Amino acid sequence: MRRDLELVRNLLLLIEENDDCNELDIPQEWNQKVIFYHLKILDQAGFVNNNTKTAGNKIFFLHASLTWKGHEFLDSIRNNHIWNKTKKGIKEKGLELGNVPLEIIKEYAKLQLKKFLA
Repeated sequence: MRRDLELVRNLLLLIEENDDCNELDIPQEWNQKVIFYHLKILDQAGFVNNNTKTAGNKIFFLHASLTWKGHEFLDSIRNNHIWNKTKKGIKEKGLELGNVPLEIIKEYAKLQLKKFLA
């Protein structure tokens, strides 16, 4: 399965919004298998603490919280204007967003944020 950076951003925003809740309320149109995979790799990357429980192919308890590293990454891509400039800049370089390492995306977004603040 390929990483979906739009989904990663949306998941991080949702987790931050619901960090004090017992369970995340995932929109029904989101594919559970894809969500589970992305939460797993976000946990591996150190961006979230994932405590999702499954039974068979179904998620029956969905809880995750952001780590410091997750907050830092989200802060670099939170703003819609910065996020769109980041995606556009990467695309203009001939790259696909899902093929660029998260650390590069974070640094590129931080560069866009610095330009915006200057």
